[in-house]
Amino acid sequence: MTSLRESVVQSLAPYVGEMVADTCVRATALSLGKMTDELDREDIQTLVANVRRLLAPLAPRDAIDGLIAEIERSVA
Repeated sequence: MTSLRESVVQSLAPYVGEMVADTCVRATALSLGKMTDELDREDIQTLVANVRRLLAPLAPRDAIDGLIAEIERSVA
């Protein structure tokens, strides 16, 4: 089974690169007082908010919404 971190990094990497995608996940985990391997479905909303903030200056809203839907499907 793919971890939340792996799913998000895999989805984000084509848009922002693997390093930035991983940094987004790590920053989310740290903001929640967790390690990346401790993130779970309960943390998805915080992660989604961070992804939106990261991509807002780079991509149109509908593209971001599609990416978020992809991330949510991958962890469902």
